[in-house]
Amino acid sequence: MKKKNTTVLGAILILTIIGIPTVLTLNANSTPNYPINEQGQTYGSDPLTIEPSQEPDLLEATGENGVEGYLKTSDLRPQVSSPEEAIAFQKTTEATGYRSIPLYESDGITVIGEFRLHFSK
Repeated sequence: MKKKNTTVLGAILILTIIGIPTVLTLNANSTPNYPINEQGQTYGSDPLTIEPSQEPDLLEATGENGVEGYLKTSDLRPQVSSPEEAIAFQKTTEATGYRSIPLYESDGITVIGEFRLHFSK
C-alpha cells in the first residue's frame, strides 16, 4: 500500500509542477535578445529567465563527456497529459535514475550528444 501511495503522490507532484503558473517575474517588459538559427529557433544561455516566453528555443548546456551544445527547452518538460502517463514517466525515470535528452548543435537538428537530467530518490 505504501508503494502505491508513493507512486500516486509522485504523479500528483509531477502534474502539480507542470501546472503551477509562474509567480515570479524578472522584468515582464523585456525579452532577451537571442541569436536565431536557420530554422527560426532562438538559442543561447538562460541564467535568470523565469517566464517560458522568455526562454530560448535551444538552451546552452554541457552534456555527457563534457560535450557542449543545446537542449530543446520543450524537451525539458515532460509531455504527460494524464495521471497514468505521469506515473509511467515517473517509473521510467526511477528505474534509470535519469532522463536522457538529446544535445544539439545550434542548428537544432544535428544531435551531438546526450544530456542526462538526474533524479534523486
